[in-house]
Amino acid sequence: FDTIGTRSVAADVETALVIHDLFRAIGFEQFTIRANNRMVLTGLLERLGLADQATPVLRALDKLSKIGPDAVAEEMKATAGASDEQAREVLRLAAISGSNEEILKQLEPLVSASETGRAGVARLAEFLAAVLAAGVPGACLQLDVSIARGLDYYTGLVFETFLAALPEIGSVCSGGRYDNLAGLYTSQELPGIGASLGLDRLLAAMEELGMVEKVATPAPVFIPYFDKDRLH
Repeated sequence: FDTIGTRSVAADVETALVIHDLFRAIGFEQFTIRANNRMVLTGLLERLGLADQATPVLRALDKLSKIGPDAVAEEMKATAGASDEQAREVLRLAAISGSNEEILKQLEPLVSASETGRAGVARLAEFLAAVLAAGVPGACLQLDVSIARGLDYYTGLVFETFLAALPEIGSVCSGGRYDNLAGLYTSQELPGIGASLGLDRLLAAMEELGMVEKVATPAPVFIPYFDKDRLH
């Protein structure tokens, strides 16, 4: 599900509401939509002098939950030419935790030297306030600065969604804002934001939690048998 043609934070908010309403409709009561903004990470990289190496840095950071901070730091140094201090600064940002309000306060001084970073923090604050005002419970929405989403085309807000009962299964609904993606194919400006449901992973989780019957397929299957002796 995508919204094309606007940079408005309203579209960011609507995307979060779709994710929330979707999981409620499926039958999940406890899940967390984790959100970050690429502009915050870009702002830090600008301050560290790593803006030109954003892609390999973000790809490494996207693996944080899988390989751990030490391996991520080594990958940043190997693929982006980051120094030990630069890698530590990126990981320090990703390690920020606390309530959503506490995270926003901790982010401000880290990106204050970057106009992009300041704009990212402001956008996150606006997004958070609007989503909560729209009725999404606070427990369902968590700012998570470690979320980078490794794909190059994300430019702003990014999402990942985790089930409280099975966090180890990974994100079951992910996406984000991609304001420049259409520029690869057309001169027309088509900013957008969207997310997609990880159907296979979600169905596996629902089976494990007893929310759907464990069957090979829920649909009738027709199997044609082309034996030459049976063609007549």
